[in-house]
Amino acid sequence: MPTFRPIIAIVSCHKMVDGQPAQAVYQKYIDAVQHYGGNPILLPYTAADSVNLEALMAVVDGILLTGSYSNVAPTRYGATHVEDKQDLNRDELSFKLLDYAEQSGTPLFAVCRGLQEMNVYFDGTLYPDWREVDGFYEPHLEDKDAPLEVQYQPVHDVVIQPDGRLAAFGREWRVNSLHKQAINKVGKGLALEALARDGLVEAISLTKHPFMIGVQWHPELNYEQDDLSKFLFTEFIHYASQKQS
Repeated sequence: MPTFRPIIAIVSCHKMVDGQPAQAVYQKYIDAVQHYGGNPILLPYTAADSVNLEALMAVVDGILLTGSYSNVAPTRYGATHVEDKQDLNRDELSFKLLDYAEQSGTPLFAVCRGLQEMNVYFDGTLYPDWREVDGFYEPHLEDKDAPLEVQYQPVHDVVIQPDGRLAAFGREWRVNSLHKQAINKVGKGLALEALARDGLVEAISLTKHPFMIGVQWHPELNYEQDDLSKFLFTEFIHYASQKQS
């Protein structure tokens, strides 16, 4: 654990709370960052303003792009379908954070929607719904009628690529899976880190970067017990700590 606590900026999403619009982050992301030695701060959509972003990034050591109920807007990757669950302000902020992280070398960890944003930022594309694609057979989408603790249980294996950053962890692991969108064409400069056994892309990294990794599953849900979750958050906070050294 670092001797100081690097500041980790966590992107917020639009939510309705008691009938009013709000900016929110699920508690597990905050807890996971805190547990592994980071100092979490939450970024509202107003952080996308260039003046605000410059001031905030001056004190930030790492960036976390969370999962979300919403999906990346089709216009971001050249699609024309109707997407019911959008958060255009979240898109705007996330893409500016990705641009900053790429240019500055700031460590960035992307989860689920965050992975999809990362792929699209680097000119990759998405499947709007993996269920409409021939060949995917693993249970990538949760049963919404099941209790939450069941929805977030590991349901399929991921095969870790031998020459990637995750290879230091091992060769395969069992993960949870709660998503509709999925990577189609992998973005420029991105390396495959892990695949499901049906070929769906489960993790990517930016090759020429100290630490920019995206995963399709949710490591924050069992961050204290799951070995791969421990590895990911430990590495993320480690690299964020190095930014100040």
